[in-house]
Amino acid sequence: MKTTVERYTGDEAKVSVWASSTFGLTGETVEEISPSTSWFTATVDLRWQPWGGWQATELQMSDGPEPSSQR
Repeated sequence: MKTTVERYTGDEAKVSVWASSTFGLTGETVEEISPSTSWFTATVDLRWQPWGGWQATELQMSDGPEPSSQR
């Protein structure tokens, strides 16, 4: 997971979180689903609230990017 602060102005912020999720299913009473991994970026707009906490005001999700296998 990688987190990037895109913008910060004291009481507002925009952060991007790049992460992956893995899903699979197996068991005696279910159809098997082979594990697969997907990469996504979540961009969240935040606003600081007077009671002392960050509140998400908007969420955008997008696919990727997938990591490069080249070094």
